[in-house]
Amino acid sequence: MTGFWKLYGFTTEGDDMDKAIDGFVQVLSFVLASSSTAALLAVGLILLLITTVFACIALRSKPEEVTSFFKAAFFLCLVGGILFSAAGPSLALFYVSQDPIRRKSVNEAIDDLASNRRVRYVIRMISRSPSDAALGIDALTQLGPPRQRYSFVADYEELKGHTVKEALDLFGIGYVAGYRVSVVIFPLQIDLYPANARGLLQVVSNVEAGVAPEDRFLKPGKLHDAELKEFGDTGIQTYRIDNFKPFYPHYCELAQTFFCGHYAAKELVGGLYRDWHPLGFSQKNPPTQPCTIPKEKFCAFSDWDKVRQDFKGHFGVRAFLIENLEIGKIPGRMLFDFQDPQRDRIPELGLPLAFD
Repeated sequence: MTGFWKLYGFTTEGDDMDKAIDGFVQVLSFVLASSSTAALLAVGLILLLITTVFACIALRSKPEEVTSFFKAAFFLCLVGGILFSAAGPSLALFYVSQDPIRRKSVNEAIDDLASNRRVRYVIRMISRSPSDAALGIDALTQLGPPRQRYSFVADYEELKGHTVKEALDLFGIGYVAGYRVSVVIFPLQIDLYPANARGLLQVVSNVEAGVAPEDRFLKPGKLHDAELKEFGDTGIQTYRIDNFKPFYPHYCELAQTFFCGHYAAKELVGGLYRDWHPLGFSQKNPPTQPCTIPKEKFCAFSDWDKVRQDFKGHFGVRAFLIENLEIGKIPGRMLFDFQDPQRDRIPELGLPLAFD
């Protein structure tokens, strides 16, 4: 609610209270984000709860019935509860002071993938040799090479706070020693296609409108009648895998065929490399030969808990496809040239809130 009033320029007498509440919520989120700080807080609260029980017992007892052992236990629980309760937030704030930018965890990113959480700002990263002036941030004219119709981007929120090297690894680009990185961050104001099997096929369908019929991948008959009925819907909920799960195996089979084949449309869809996964994310340490993976394994999906288990060590970030925009015409664009990717970080830009 506070964000709403600030966004529209209103102030209230309760601003100080709102700030205090926001501060409390933020500290609590920091505490709960770490298992160690959350454990300290939980122990503290349990001890304080026990202290409350002891206090109730003491108030109902006669003074001579309160033993020395009872008093010592009450004192230890009280002091321990205070110390542990304070230790959790203190440790969390220490962690924040060392790395003040709140980064999304793998579980949070997978939750966002499962729900197709709305994206507010996207990020495009281009790794380049220092001698390649054409890819310098001041020379870039489009998000991707001119021939491309669509380029891959990621959710800025999933990469902020990471070193640029870490961000490259998460996005499947990979860091090359000595290379610099050009970065474009901008608010999303046009259609964005989640790069899962369904979203990729929708983009292929779009770009093949300009391809000769005989050279198209999605020829008539490739999609079944039931698939065609839902295929054109680009509502945010339609990209949740659970909402098209019956169609996912066939979509994925088609996407794998396109991914591994040679088709005219592939030149128009940039960045479809071995890190791509048909559920719509990039992979760290991807398989060296993904096209040799049997389609049953390549397209396997039962539930998101299984995804967490299988990809916990090499889940990257959600991947999206966006039109290959002219950078100079993107409203609100922010441009960065990172010269030391191992130390430089994707910054916290303090971007305004948006409503889902």
